Amino acid sequence: MIKYRLAACSSVLALSLCSATAAQAQSAPDAKSDAAPAEEIVVTGSSIKGVAPVGSNLISVSRDLIEKTNAQTVQQILRSVPAVVGLGAVGQGSFGSASQSGTNAPTIHGLGASASNSTLNIIDGHRMPLSGVNHALGDPNMVPANMIERVEVLPEGASSVYGSDAVAGVINFITRRKFDGVQVTGQAGFGDKYRTFQTGVVAGHSWSTGWLTAGYNYSHRDPLRVADRSFLASDHRADAAAAGLDLSTATAQNRANLASFNCDPASIQPGGTTNIFRYDPVSRTYGNPVSNAQANAFCDINQNVDQIPRERRHNLMVKAQQEVGDRLTLNADVLYSNRKNLQRVSRGTAGTGGGAILATVFGPGNTTVGAGQINPFYVAMPGQTSTTQQVRFSGDDLFGPGAKIESGEEHYFVNTKAEYKLSDAWSVTAGATVGFSNSFVRDSGRLNVSAALLALNGTTNQGGSLTTISVPATGLIVTQLPLTAANALDVWNAGAANRTSAATRARLTDTTTYRFTRQGLQNYRLQLGGDMFALPGGAAKLAIGGEYIGYTIRQNVSQPLGIGPASTGSSTINLDYSRNVKAGFVEVLLPLVSPDMGVPMVHAFDINFAGRVDDYSDFGSTTNPKIAANWEVIEGLKIRGNWSRSFVAPALTSFGADGRGTTAETSVAGGPTNLAVPIAAYPGVTSIPGVSCNTTTCTIGTPTIQGLQINGGNNELVPQKGTSWSIGVDFAPKAVPGLRLSATFWHNEFTGGVTAPLAGSAVNIAGLQNLLTVYPTGATPAQIANIVGTRPLTTSIPATTYYVYDFRQRNVLNLKVEGLDADARYSHNTDWGSFTLGAAMSLKTRFDQNFGGGPTFSVLNTTGFNGTFPSIRLDLRGDVGVTYGPISGTLFVNHTGGYNNWSATAVNPVVSVNGVPTGAGGDPVKAYTTVDFHLAWDLPKALADSQVYVDVQNLFNTKPPFYSSTQGYDTFAGSPLLRIVSVGFRTRF
Repeated sequence: MIKYRLAACSSVLALSLCSATAAQAQSAPDAKSDAAPAEEIVVTGSSIKGVAPVGSNLISVSRDLIEKTNAQTVQQILRSVPAVVGLGAVGQGSFGSASQSGTNAPTIHGLGASASNSTLNIIDGHRMPLSGVNHALGDPNMVPANMIERVEVLPEGASSVYGSDAVAGVINFITRRKFDGVQVTGQAGFGDKYRTFQTGVVAGHSWSTGWLTAGYNYSHRDPLRVADRSFLASDHRADAAAAGLDLSTATAQNRANLASFNCDPASIQPGGTTNIFRYDPVSRTYGNPVSNAQANAFCDINQNVDQIPRERRHNLMVKAQQEVGDRLTLNADVLYSNRKNLQRVSRGTAGTGGGAILATVFGPGNTTVGAGQINPFYVAMPGQTSTTQQVRFSGDDLFGPGAKIESGEEHYFVNTKAEYKLSDAWSVTAGATVGFSNSFVRDSGRLNVSAALLALNGTTNQGGSLTTISVPATGLIVTQLPLTAANALDVWNAGAANRTSAATRARLTDTTTYRFTRQGLQNYRLQLGGDMFALPGGAAKLAIGGEYIGYTIRQNVSQPLGIGPASTGSSTINLDYSRNVKAGFVEVLLPLVSPDMGVPMVHAFDINFAGRVDDYSDFGSTTNPKIAANWEVIEGLKIRGNWSRSFVAPALTSFGADGRGTTAETSVAGGPTNLAVPIAAYPGVTSIPGVSCNTTTCTIGTPTIQGLQINGGNNELVPQKGTSWSIGVDFAPKAVPGLRLSATFWHNEFTGGVTAPLAGSAVNIAGLQNLLTVYPTGATPAQIANIVGTRPLTTSIPATTYYVYDFRQRNVLNLKVEGLDADARYSHNTDWGSFTLGAAMSLKTRFDQNFGGGPTFSVLNTTGFNGTFPSIRLDLRGDVGVTYGPISGTLFVNHTGGYNNWSATAVNPVVSVNGVPTGAGGDPVKAYTTVDFHLAWDLPKALADSQVYVDVQNLFNTKPPFYSSTQGYDTFAGSPLLRIVSVGFRTRF
């Protein structure tokens, strides 16, 4: 067990651990925190009881460091680990989340695909209920932050121990156990127009044969409005120029301005012109038109939006242990968490059935439509005689605040474990985890697009056509004729001058969309472990066992049909998913050389073999082995390495609820537009009547050559596979007590990642060209019926369907990623106290990807290209700490290296050929460095066992570097919160 503690310490070098923690524990309130007996310590990456993973770089975040980061969630705790992506991200509410409900699942080394996370997040070594309204992800933020004892990050493949999801590695959130007394904590944080509050209590009692510990934590974090940070404004031209980007071209000017013409009162473009008129709130008239170019966009509806939602969390965890006789030990954990978010949005923010309006309206004297479609509130623009206008309207002035997104998650699980000692060397352990999550999103109050169109031109379409079908595949055409002062919408006048009736206003904000997902987990485990026989270096150990996992998901969706108010016209989706997994595993540890053998240059040598077979009810089985070794050359110098295969099961929300892969996102929509199809791969395309071709390609997806696209899940998905290896060294020289150095080079190949390939890339990759089917003379009714089946139609079927693109999720993403993780720490005790110095680094040296076996290209040191995970080259965190009597202080430096913005919103577009980037284009993004500070004072014992502290995040109020996007910064790597000063206390009695 002593060996385990040394191994753990040697891999945590940059995180104020080991000797630094021991030194500070002399005065910290938690110095008398009761640790569980050594044999009960939870380890990560091994099934063998009490043994650290062999050959691994196990990174640990201690309780001591957690208390220095004023973390309110476990997501914030992981800011300390550069190997976990998103060092500077906010992680609040649904902001930056993979799910609108706010699921935040940490990821190691940015390895994953758009429909999955290749990092397994676990609690005390066991799985947790998955969550999310449209994804199935493990969110460890369900754990009360004050119940976390430590967090262990294992950045390597671990499916041989844990099964699915552990391709990039495992993050284990290990909670507190035996605890006597009561500890109360509280803190308040203050930023520029931003506040936080947290309070919590941990209470426990132990007796000779057991213990009971409970922890509760409440946190509140304010919303942050876009208007409260100038750099969040949508017109980024000034910021882009300040960042050194070239804005000398009209294209660059257009791309740097992400504002819009969606205003209230509306911006007006008279028919037959390219000029747009703006309402002047001072003169209350229209004037000074500008050309319809993106650079001239003058309205920023995001000024009415919360950039970051308000978040409130309640977390409760109760744990107990009881010994029954000399051989049987029983454990039970119960966890409940509830998080609710509230985000204010613009009435014109785009959403399902709601958002800003672009519509053609008709005025007096128009002869192209009947009198019933003439809007009675029509206002002609100065000097214009046109009787039609295109109006762009947000509704923010007419309706005021009220549009919002309410979301949240509720988690509950019970975990039990029984361990029976068969002998001093052998034991059998049985465990069970049963739990569920409820995730929801309620989106309400946005401008109802179809209701607004009905009130503007009497139809549900932008152009005012009386023959366009309102609900695809139904033949239903909804109109509101004639338009009168009682039912029409006035978009030309502001405030009290607006003539829209109260009844019409009520209909126009009736847009509620509701999503609810319940995910269930049943997990049962049985394991036998012990010493097999003696080897020269010690006892050979074995762990063997089996596991059963059952997953269920129920999805319910209600959303507007697009025929008017949602309360009178909505559709519903109700889906049930399920799968089960049966697994068997084995692990063997062989200590071949021990220190007392005196072997030259081999102070100790251990080797480990592990393997696991998982059999899934829906897609079959997979086998994943691992081999690892530790070679301690001399005392204090260890070389380690490992090789493994791992996998990620396709998510149920990707695999689908039935034999057709039906998910909540399944639909048949309009086909991709302006698609250049290579003639060599699709010779029949040249036979489409009227198609435009050059020598190598023909263009489809035009107004005269239309098609369909299939969206959603796919029941033909297979496991996403990973192969990884790493080699590292740990050095703790006896000649320099307190010095710890560690470095690990890692390599990971991820094949068959689940994502939906874009048509522009697929048609040029031989392995994906079957996704596009061309019908030179048009698809037959029978072919269309087979394509549509039971899938919802979100478009009208073209008069002639010339092509169909299958945009369903597939195993097409392949990655090769490697890099270096390193950390260093020096701690020293003096007559007056102690000091520590440390740094931790994650440096990626390779990040190659291809789709479906197509050309391989590098995305190293970029973000935005794959739209999911960043591949920033360098993340670094350093710290300096000093303890002087009852006073302790630590300064942290966080650094993200410069990289390139390859997103679709980059000012300088990425240059691609057939969907493959050439390396040209993209925007350089500057490096980002922030400084955090922690200062604590342990009060005199006469004032109880208490501590008061001050934490400062982003001490110098450094704003994130410019990144061309709606927000103006990179949400993966930066935070708009700026400086936050937190004041808090801890007391124990």
